[in-house]
Amino acid sequence: MRSPIILLLLLASSAGQAFAVDAGSCYAVGNADARAYCLAKAHGNSSGCYSIQSTDLRSICLAEVRK
Repeated sequence: MRSPIILLLLLASSAGQAFAVDAGSCYAVGNADARAYCLAKAHGNSSGCYSIQSTDLRSICLAEVRK
């Protein structure tokens, strides 16, 4: 179950900032890890990545936001 979510997030993150233009839309994401990732990207703040439970997705989030 987690693999499709991570795959979707990876594909979405390849779009860069276009994925995270509107932080308000992040609150509609049902999966908590995906929501935290979306918010971290939207705000450009790596502190949001630390609330992600999946270690793989947390690492991806930190790498993307710290660019």
